[in-house]
Amino acid sequence: MAGSRFVGHIKMWFFFVPLLSVALMPAAPDPSLFDIPDAEAASVASSLGEVRTADAIDTTNRTFKHYFVATGLVQASMASSGETQIEDGGVANFASRWVHNFWRLVYRMVYRITVMKYWLLGMLVFGIAMFTDGTVRRKVRAAAAGYVSPLSFHLAGHGILLVFGVTFTVLIAPLPLIAPYWLAIAACLGALLWKAASTYQ
Repeated sequence: MAGSRFVGHIKMWFFFVPLLSVALMPAAPDPSLFDIPDAEAASVASSLGEVRTADAIDTTNRTFKHYFVATGLVQASMASSGETQIEDGGVANFASRWVHNFWRLVYRMVYRITVMKYWLLGMLVFGIAMFTDGTVRRKVRAAAAGYVSPLSFHLAGHGILLVFGVTFTVLIAPLPLIAPYWLAIAACLGALLWKAASTYQ
């Protein structure tokens, strides 16, 4: 099981890809890559409204301060990467930029996770409905002695994993996560859950 392709995909999408992204992205020289894009902020405001948008920002600030600022992690990392008067070929400047960009990236991830929570309930309800319908479809097909392809279930299972992996990975991506993205995720996940439930053996 530990050496299966399915487990390999889990390791790739939920460990290696995010880890490499978090390690390599802060090295980018452009700090704007770690800002919350204007298009994303506008999409959140239009989708959630001013009150819930303000709540999301406040929750993000409190969460970031509680877990990273109050614990001293931000201050310690900033101090350890401070500039030095000793000629080091730019290593200190690179380290300082990396640390600053890293914390900006972490803040944006916290913000996106906070916003994502507002979409989770709808996605959960839709996913359960599609899974239930797929289960009924499978029982109807079984009663009629219909054929179910194991390959369909296999592909649907990997598709579900891919959707979760992409969702987790794009929290790090320097791209605006606008409302249609979450709708597309919900639609893809619902369709794959329906397919997996209807072809399960």
